[in-house]
Formats: sequence, structure tokens, C-alpha cells
Amino acid sequence: MKTMPKRVVASPAAVDALYAKLQVLAAEDPAWYRLVHASRRAHGQYARVQSPDARGFYHGLLTGYAVAVKALEGRLTPPRR
Repeated sequence: MKTMPKRVVASPAAVDALYAKLQVLAAEDPAWYRLVHASRRAHGQYARVQSPDARGFYHGLLTGYAVAVKALEGRLTPPRR
């Protein structure tokens, strides 16, 4: 069984992977311009801040954008009953 690499909150590798995924998924649909623009701004801010707390904040924002992409694609799992 293949294990996923462990990522810590606000690690640069996790943020870069998340940002790249957002760009690929959302850039294909022009209707998602706002989401792409917001993720670009959050990624830029993440790269500029030095505080771990601030980096964690922008990592959380990017995670939220990734969830939004999945929801817009209809790829979220249905709620459990």
C-alpha cells in the first residue's frame, strides 16, 4: 500500500502543491476567475509573510479554495446517513 507523504500545516511544499492544483483545475474554466485570482493573491501573501501563524492562515485559505474547487466540480462525497 502506498502511503501519502506527511505534510505539516503551512509547509512550503504543501502550499505549492495546493496552489499548483488550484491553478490547473480552476484555470480551465473562465467562470472561475475570481477563485483563481483569490488563490493567486493568497499564495503571494503566503510567500511574503514570515510568521508561522500568518503562514498557517494563508495555508488555511488555500485549503478552503481547494475545497471550493472540489465542490464546484461536484467531487465532494455525499453526507453520511
